[in-house]
Amino acid sequence: MSPIENKIRSGFIRLLEKKPIEQITVTEICAEAGVSKRSFYNYYCDKFDVIMKVQAIPELEDEDAEVSLHTLENYFRHRYRWLLEHRGFLKNISLYFGQNSSVLAFKNSVEELLWKIMRQDHPEIQETPELTYAVKYFASGYLYFVIRIILTDPAYSEQYFQKERFIEDYIPPVLLRYLHY
Repeated sequence: MSPIENKIRSGFIRLLEKKPIEQITVTEICAEAGVSKRSFYNYYCDKFDVIMKVQAIPELEDEDAEVSLHTLENYFRHRYRWLLEHRGFLKNISLYFGQNSSVLAFKNSVEELLWKIMRQDHPEIQETPELTYAVKYFASGYLYFVIRIILTDPAYSEQYFQKERFIEDYIPPVLLRYLHY
């Protein structure tokens, strides 16, 4: 990432710590970042494009590596540590479901990772309506649970993410037979 991109992202995060995305303009982002509009548009199409880059959704280091519930928990730990440090950002972005929504992108990543974990040991698994619903239910419900605890009780959420295993109790029973640690 170039120094200018880093300035834009950092400025955007600072603005999102203070107010919702709907109230932020490209002009404000540029002023906060200390860059020109021309520099902004060299890297981003609009403020929604910046959201995609700011999401900080961790990717798996090795796409072909074996994954497990432990991998999923580490994935959550990495993301939510960042969110704990940027609670204002989380507050202002968590209700936004428009173009390039961070919440929806993260939910989709969790769904993909769950399917990958299940297919690893059960390559024959089919995306039945029941399993698809359970995956979507877990990804959405758990994500909103975590957002709520980060925003309302950061001390509890910090303690929660330090536990060795923290998501097993929240996974729908229909998925448990396909998942392992």
